[in-house]
Amino acid sequence: MRPRPAIPIGPRSDEPIDQPTLSREFLAIVGSAVDTLEHSTSSERGVVYAHARHAVAASFRGLTEVERFQRTHALAELERAIARIEEERSAQERLRLRASQELAPDLVPETHGAPAPELTTAPPTRQQDRTQLFLKNFGAGSTVSLIKIAIQLALLPIMAHLLGPKEFGVYALAVPVVAFLATIADGGVGLSLAKDKSDSPAVWSTAFWVLMGSGLVLALAVNAAGFLLVAASPEPRLHTIMLILSFGFPFLTASVLPAARLTRRGDLVSYAFADFSATVISAVVAVTLGLLGFGAISLAWQYTCGYIVRAAILNSRAFERPQFVFQPSAIAGHLSSGGILLGGRLSDLVCRSCENLLFGNNFGAAALGAYNFANQVPRFLFEAFSNPSWSALYAQSINEKQAQLLKIYYKVCRFMAFVTFPAAGVLAAVGPNVLTQVLGPSWVQAGGFLQLLAPGYALSTTASMGTALLLALNANAAFFFLTAGAGLARVAAVATGTFLPAWEAVALVTLLNIVYAVILFACVKRVAGASFSRIVRELYGSFIASCACGLASWSVVSLMGDSIPVLAAAIGCAVVTYFAIMFVADRKNILSEIAFLKRAAGIGQKTA
Repeated sequence: MRPRPAIPIGPRSDEPIDQPTLSREFLAIVGSAVDTLEHSTSSERGVVYAHARHAVAASFRGLTEVERFQRTHALAELERAIARIEEERSAQERLRLRASQELAPDLVPETHGAPAPELTTAPPTRQQDRTQLFLKNFGAGSTVSLIKIAIQLALLPIMAHLLGPKEFGVYALAVPVVAFLATIADGGVGLSLAKDKSDSPAVWSTAFWVLMGSGLVLALAVNAAGFLLVAASPEPRLHTIMLILSFGFPFLTASVLPAARLTRRGDLVSYAFADFSATVISAVVAVTLGLLGFGAISLAWQYTCGYIVRAAILNSRAFERPQFVFQPSAIAGHLSSGGILLGGRLSDLVCRSCENLLFGNNFGAAALGAYNFANQVPRFLFEAFSNPSWSALYAQSINEKQAQLLKIYYKVCRFMAFVTFPAAGVLAAVGPNVLTQVLGPSWVQAGGFLQLLAPGYALSTTASMGTALLLALNANAAFFFLTAGAGLARVAAVATGTFLPAWEAVALVTLLNIVYAVILFACVKRVAGASFSRIVRELYGSFIASCACGLASWSVVSLMGDSIPVLAAAIGCAVVTYFAIMFVADRKNILSEIAFLKRAAGIGQKTA
């Protein structure tokens, strides 16, 4: 860690404030402190900014109304100066990256040209340690994600057998309110705090008290909503269910700060362990209570126990006792960033609700059920890999130099294309046949929608890795407008159902998902200096092989029918075709990736 520059900053509390002069002074003093760090990361600059905030706040020791007013305005001017410094640093970094790309060849192997010379094995470096950490975080997150999917798939028929449709229906009445409040519980400040390296008591203690207060308020809101649901529904147990669900919100908000500390340390393994433990223990609780005849209440305790276990483990790994400090101005920047992230989440939630409402009104309940199912299948499959990949990339982004970060970003995009593109190819080729055999002929429409939606979801999921870079590089507004714009575009596509058939409206949704992916790649190019042509080169091998594997599986089904053994053979044929084409078309990069993983893991290295 570089030594923190001393920042003699802030007026005396007995001096009048000249805002334009003060802003220029802040810009000069803080800017010079940042310049001493040379090529700094956002987290390193965050230490300087936090010290500056603390110095300004400490300049006003009094409690008079005038002094409080002066402190508020001084901190506001400091935030404006910090925002201007960040804009200038981002512009300088983009120019530097463009210049380096023009003057030096890329170090990552390409798919054409002469082979790169063999690199001699060197002792592990700090960069290699960071790469190992990234792979460790990604591996832990992916493993736990797959285990969670397996547990959920196994738990669903068990709970359905124990409870029956009526109990699931009672619990479903409580889900919308709880899901909405859980979305806004942390205020979006968790990701922003993960970039704060200051350990300032004013920042972290204030954030703690704000989050604890919001958790208690939301718990009361859920409890009050229970009374309203009972008044509007003939089911008296809803209040008990909502009361149990309300217990989880203080634990949900209590998890935000330790999760942020673990993220800034780059320790997502601990988070994955907490997630795994919460899933297993809550599943055991649900099955036990279901066997004892608690009905829908068992599902409520499953939800709440998950938050309790997660909070307990995360706090055991990264809890720091808060001080009795409450300075809202100290976390004003985090609340602003969190508000933008929260706005993105809420806009996506509202747009999806409107999308479903319009689709149901235009095409009926049965078509809406088929559309929802066709949306959930690719999201369920792809997010098993995209969520841990995104988290690992974001944790790496806040501690990584921008030039090296782009190389990791390219590899993550390549990996996401490697796993999502072939799945989309198979779903587009034989999805209707699989659904008809497994779920019955009534799901044939869902299969048709799945054919249309899967390719768009594969590309947009791959492109969504770029949002980790946007947030890490403080391009929060770009993240918000992209998220909100994508949601509004889906709503507009579904709204065309007033004069278009259902399949054309769904095809338009897929087209807009592709457009969203292209725009997101362009934003990453603008904000982080990524090469658009390089992104295309990273994806094209998986695209070609996925088209071939989809064609292979479709050919098998067309020639031999769509019985379950034939479908299994078609999927197997698709897998073999995919890997064969990938090895032929992209052999050089595959071998390079294997060598990279060996170097990162330290395999075959000579010890001194």
